[in-house]
Amino acid sequence: MRNGREDHSEEMAAEGGNGALSGKPDRPAVAGPDSGWEGISELLSGFRTDQVPFLAEARELEPAYPLLHALAHGSLREFIIRVAALEALIADGRTPFTPAEVTESLYWLKDSVRDSVLAALRRSGWLSFRPDSGYRITDAGRFVATVLSFLRARVREGSVLPAVEGIDYMLNLGVDPTMQLKLLRSQLENLRTEMENARNSHSEVILHGAAARLRETLEWSERIRAILARVTLDMADARRSAHDVHDLLSRLHGVAGDLHAAITEVGRQHLPLVAGMTTTDIIGTLMRLPVEELSAVGREALRPAVMAPTFVVPELLVAETESYLARRREPPPKVDWTVPPEPERAGSEVAMPPDVAAWLDDLDRLAEAGRVRPLSEVVPRGSAAESFLRASLLPLLGEAIGGEGVAGRIGALSLAMTLEGDGFPAPAPWPLSALTPGTIGPPGNGPSDG
Repeated sequence: MRNGREDHSEEMAAEGGNGALSGKPDRPAVAGPDSGWEGISELLSGFRTDQVPFLAEARELEPAYPLLHALAHGSLREFIIRVAALEALIADGRTPFTPAEVTESLYWLKDSVRDSVLAALRRSGWLSFRPDSGYRITDAGRFVATVLSFLRARVREGSVLPAVEGIDYMLNLGVDPTMQLKLLRSQLENLRTEMENARNSHSEVILHGAAARLRETLEWSERIRAILARVTLDMADARRSAHDVHDLLSRLHGVAGDLHAAITEVGRQHLPLVAGMTTTDIIGTLMRLPVEELSAVGREALRPAVMAPTFVVPELLVAETESYLARRREPPPKVDWTVPPEPERAGSEVAMPPDVAAWLDDLDRLAEAGRVRPLSEVVPRGSAAESFLRASLLPLLGEAIGGEGVAGRIGALSLAMTLEGDGFPAPAPWPLSALTPGTIGPPGNGPSDG
């Protein structure tokens, strides 16, 4: 009687002799009690795990590890059977399933194989069973089916479409798609490099294959740009990656034109054969022609290495010279140099706002009275806008800059402004709510009204 270890060895030998050939995954590089997050520090070259941001982002996938591990473990045929059984149950649409309904959906499996597949799906957490209701597909099972649908689209449509749809899905959820944009940028950069290598290969087969692949990618260009336009300004890293993707799409359109030109140039190097003619027939026909006839055709087809010089006709040269010398020449107009008039100078009273004029009159009366007045009595006047204008002109006091304008008149007044306290605003009368305490009056210690 053989034990389970011997049966497992015979199964491996029947499937190919080793795990790599049978589709079984290799053992992980790290195994044992430290094979999780705690054991990563042993693999780093002097860094801590919190110093590598990519490790923190990768750790966010830790809840998905059991699902992915259950998805990939075992041989290739076991993986195909598990996926097919799960998708068959999802396609059936009934929930929950009775054992008879499960047998009906998985009719294409042997009874023993069907029982082992259902047990594997239950161990993986994709299927649950209750005696009173039957089998149910769990949220993990539906998640795995969604992941498989993306992988199947990646196999059928290429790697660009799943990345684009992933960005669209994350934007719909309001999640920052920076990593997906970086993946798309990497894919487009790799595609651009491959297209340039194909252009330099000068192979018609490689050029046509590259052009077809590039054409499929550029068909999604408008949708990619529409999705990238939805990246908001608050996603700074995502906006930079989106800008790089826009630039790569523009460069890929240029590469498409280069590929078309390269295909056209390669096509000119081949002689199209029609009417069933072969290369042997053409060579035989040319060998029967006289050498003189072939040389005459060759001389007409070749272009001269050096361009012939341009011949000069003396009669035409003399005629052109004579017409040039006999042309009508208009004398230049006489310029009357005069001194420009003096510019008009506008007086200081022109276009002066009424609020400014009233403030200047108040300051003149303060200078004539020679009294010290608090700012809370002088500045507030009329409206908040007029009060703010009066306060904004006070720093010009004592600045003797000359002139007839507002700044010159205020700077010439014998007044000075003194601030009190720490400069923090205090309550002020209407129309202001607060004003920095201070006084305005003659320079030095003049008499006060207070």
